[in-house]
Amino acid sequence: MMNKTHDMPPVEIRIALIRAGITQAEIARQTKVVASHVCRVIDGTDSNDRVRRAIAAAIGIDIKRVWPSIYLYGEARKPGRPKIESSFTLQ
Repeated sequence: MMNKTHDMPPVEIRIALIRAGITQAEIARQTKVVASHVCRVIDGTDSNDRVRRAIAAAIGIDIKRVWPSIYLYGEARKPGRPKIESSFTLQ
């Protein structure tokens, strides 16, 4: 069984942003989302690849170290409609 690395805790991401002199509002403006969305991405209650990449770049830490569960191991699919794998090919 693979030993999964835990994601960086939200408080550590916020501390890294403060140390880098970057606010969540600046990340929001840069990625064209509202600041509360950036907060939810940091907390892990919402997902947005563009916001995650902007945060990782701002704090100068590889995105795979900030969110390894997503960028190293793949995020678990959310419940809902199953992914359909088709063997149908066009000729």
